[in-house]
Amino acid sequence: MAAGFMRELGQGRIEVLSAGSAPKDSINPIAVEAMAEIGIDIANNTPKVLTPEAVEESDAVITMGCGDVCPFYPGKRYEDWVLDDPAGQGIESVRVIRDEIKARVDALSSLADSLVSERAASRIGSTVKILIESEESQEGRAAHQGPEVDGTTTIEGGNFTIGQWVTGEVIDSLGADLIARAL
Repeated sequence: MAAGFMRELGQGRIEVLSAGSAPKDSINPIAVEAMAEIGIDIANNTPKVLTPEAVEESDAVITMGCGDVCPFYPGKRYEDWVLDDPAGQGIESVRVIRDEIKARVDALSSLADSLVSERAASRIGSTVKILIESEESQEGRAAHQGPEVDGTTTIEGGNFTIGQWVTGEVIDSLGADLIARAL
């Protein structure tokens, strides 16, 4: 349910990985029903095992009682959400759990926005390689060098063609978006 909410609230800005230390074979059908009531479809999700690689790639790790079984990497934000388990409960109880999860995901979504902004701001002064995607606005996407930033990079100081790679220095950030000057 948490991953379903985060995907919905993140609107593509946040990559959501969902896994468990001891996942079941399928998603709880009552949880699927509770989420469908509010227009979020999680019916086709499949439980996955939490891997050290998934934790290592994440900025924030939300656990729900896995304790010492969950991998730990310094520098990650960890939260352990103590919630009732919806397994074996009726729809009324699962709705209460769903609503508690939504409140927590709302708060986490705000945190994710600030993490993206901080990551973008930390890139000021760095050099990025940008693929030009639009001639009119001279916008590109930063290549995978250093920390990734979800957003667009606008590059100033030249005439570029679509498909061209340009090296630039990041001079400002607006939320997740970067502004760079061509070198």
